[in-house]
Amino acid sequence: MSFWSDKKVLVTGAAGFIGSNLIPRLLKEGARIRGVDNLERGKLDYLGSVLDKIEFRQASLLDQSVCHEICQDMDIVFHLASKVGGIGYYLSHPSDVLMQDVLMDAFMLEGAQKANVERYFYSSSAHVYPIELQQEIQAPCIREEQAIPAHPELSYGWAKLIGEKQIEYAIAQGTTLRGVIFRLIGVFGPNQDLDLATGSCIPVFTRRAIEYPQRQPFTILGTGKETRSYCYIDDVLDAMLLAMEKLDDVQLLEPLNIGSDELISIGDLAKTIIEISGKDISLDYDTSHKTVIWGQLLDCSKARELLVGWEPKISMREGLERVYPEIERRLCGQ
Repeated sequence: MSFWSDKKVLVTGAAGFIGSNLIPRLLKEGARIRGVDNLERGKLDYLGSVLDKIEFRQASLLDQSVCHEICQDMDIVFHLASKVGGIGYYLSHPSDVLMQDVLMDAFMLEGAQKANVERYFYSSSAHVYPIELQQEIQAPCIREEQAIPAHPELSYGWAKLIGEKQIEYAIAQGTTLRGVIFRLIGVFGPNQDLDLATGSCIPVFTRRAIEYPQRQPFTILGTGKETRSYCYIDDVLDAMLLAMEKLDDVQLLEPLNIGSDELISIGDLAKTIIEISGKDISLDYDTSHKTVIWGQLLDCSKARELLVGWEPKISMREGLERVYPEIERRLCGQ
């Protein structure tokens, strides 16, 4: 019998990118799902045919009473909801991002503890790391312990670091809750935000390629030499489920870097997507756009060690080839 059979699982951010991919996986494992989303960025369409198989509630996690209520009778919580956006959004709304994320995380953790939730997953980010470690194109692998002394560039990174500490201090104070913290980097796959202003590189570049030449030029903000690493959603879900099951052995699975060690430049990423499109597209670089992060790569060796048997299996190219037709279908349906 699966560990997840008949487990009552709450997923926040249920209609968002990660949540909408996680829920079908949990249902397949036999879990009973309660999903919550404010539908600010998430879409019920992302849940497709599984929507009628779950208990869904549209609500804001900025309401403390909501967070307490939705945690009632749950065995496990995946807290995925947060105030997110592209780099431009983070830079233009730093106060909103910090305040809303810190409040949501505090209310959710409090609600989970009061409801005696057994296991709690917190979705953190590579943005917790000091900006000084992300200023080289050939980015050095950042290890988990390098988050302190802290100096994230974005308020989002500060919020996520505070969210991590809330869980660590709750456990140190004596809560019975068991926790997993993942610092995710470059997760991509179906159901990502396609908005050109708020979306991340892969869905935005893919949309630009699909809509070319009707929408042109194909512009990249920056030099194109900036580097990132990306990890396909299926590999991340494998790690999430494995980590939650491993809480039989530990109370806190310390913050773990989760991603791929396959580094690619933003320019080469765009060129690969263009190659998949089969179109002849020239790239336009807007170098007036200030580059905040030049290189971002995490050392994920600790996750490979602790989550025995886990490692990313889907290559960047294969992931992009899966994403392209999925985004094409969504755009055709608009």
